[in-house]
Amino acid sequence: MRLMLLFLFLFALLTPALAQDAPQGIAFAQAEEGTWLCRHDQMEQAMSCAREHCSEQAPGQECYITAWCFPAGWSGYMTLWLPDFHTTQVLCGLPNEAGLRAAFEALCGTDDAATSCDLVAIVDPDGNERLVEGVSFAGGGAPPAGAAASDPAESGEPADASATPEPGAGEAPASDPEPGEGG
Repeated sequence: MRLMLLFLFLFALLTPALAQDAPQGIAFAQAEEGTWLCRHDQMEQAMSCAREHCSEQAPGQECYITAWCFPAGWSGYMTLWLPDFHTTQVLCGLPNEAGLRAAFEALCGTDDAATSCDLVAIVDPDGNERLVEGVSFAGGGAPPAGAAASDPAESGEPADASATPEPGAGEAPASDPEPGEGG
């Protein structure tokens, strides 16, 4: 009887630990129309789920698994704008939100083809997805901030002959005569 009580006591103590959720991974699927994600402790189930959501919400489009991370950590995706089209970049498994944002900014800033990037969504370690608005990063292919149109003299290209200034251009305008003075 004592052994049975000891067993029940230990079982009662361990039950909350056994009931805790196992770490989960995260899978991302993409098609032309968007990005879908699912979390699960098994890679195959997470990928299958993400692909299924993609197929349901983007019918007729090819759905591709683009990322899997275990544990999921902080995850998210951004739109990477290129001169002629855009793509979606996924990151997952980061230790905190600040690290995720910094990684996206660095990824965008070092891509010489990217003109800019827009952060789209962040997923916390508990699986809560939050859409993000108004957070953009300069791409590595973007002109430097404050850069003016290129000066032909700096580029080594001949200046446009039609851009010859008119005589007197660039001189200070003559002041208007005071009332009663001159003609």
